[in-house]
Amino acid sequence: MKKISILFCSLLSIFIISCNTTKEIPQDLSAPQLLQKGQTSLDSADYKMAEAYFLETINRFGDDTDTYIEAKYELAHLHIKTKQYDKAYAELEEILELYSYATAGTLPPAYKKLAEIEMNKIPPAKLEELRASSHPEE
Repeated sequence: MKKISILFCSLLSIFIISCNTTKEIPQDLSAPQLLQKGQTSLDSADYKMAEAYFLETINRFGDDTDTYIEAKYELAHLHIKTKQYDKAYAELEEILELYSYATAGTLPPAYKKLAEIEMNKIPPAKLEELRASSHPEE
């Protein structure tokens, strides 16, 4: 009986570890495919895998500004959804900063508005705290 218990515990441990790790992301996926898989993972509440897809999009295709902004927005959306407001705030601030320096029409216009909408989802007290800590008065 003791051997069965040990075997069961070992198998359970392996199962738990395998469920908590992200699967390998195929190298041949395009940016739209990675983003879609990230969105699908997000929709199915597989937040760890969604984050992995969005980060992989940035790693592989981040030199394309439109793709970079889209993947950053998706990360911010994920972090809002999971109440990781510090991360979301930093990502949204970066997106909005990119728009503040860009020449009109050079960046996809939708993501500026979407970033502003997501920023407003951060609870007001937390948003005030994050703004104060990222822009300390001199």
